[in-house]
Amino acid sequence: MRTPNLARQPFANHRPLLVVGLALAALALIATAVSVLDLLAARRAERDFAARLAPLEQRRAELARAVGALDSELRGVAWGKLTAEASALDRVLIKRKLVWTELLGNLERVLPWDVRLITINPSVDQEGGLALGLVGVSTGREGWLSLIARLFVDRSFSDPVPLSEQAPGATNAIGYRFEVRAHYWPEDRS
Repeated sequence: MRTPNLARQPFANHRPLLVVGLALAALALIATAVSVLDLLAARRAERDFAARLAPLEQRRAELARAVGALDSELRGVAWGKLTAEASALDRVLIKRKLVWTELLGNLERVLPWDVRLITINPSVDQEGGLALGLVGVSTGREGWLSLIARLFVDRSFSDPVPLSEQAPGATNAIGYRFEVRAHYWPEDRS
């Protein structure tokens, strides 16, 4: 026999829904707690960074003032005059580096037997190197052309350029007069 159901509605088992709901609520509470702890840790780190940032900002302001003072001081410098003075000083230092005994020894090594030098004029070129102006005489044209060839080959000289030549004549009775310009490398070119 059947037992009558006196309930207005049929019995529904809500326990699984209640368990799932409670589990979700517990997970939500745990996630909220973790988020709050993370927020508090982030706020603590932010306060620490802010505390470290204040002295750094103060130091940056001091450096900015110092840079401003140096900039204003540098604006007063006459850069054109300073550059000219520095290049003049460079030329003097390069000329001081020239050791005449070494130069004369190097020239003697490349000088053919029939060539005599009258003038040796060292100067500083635009690149900061030493340029030599050589004026001399030779018994024949082959002698001073041999000098140019030897200047090409020698490691102490480079880029010889003949500037002028005067054949023997009424005004020049001693031989071929020539003028050559070459670069001189006191420490040998590399």
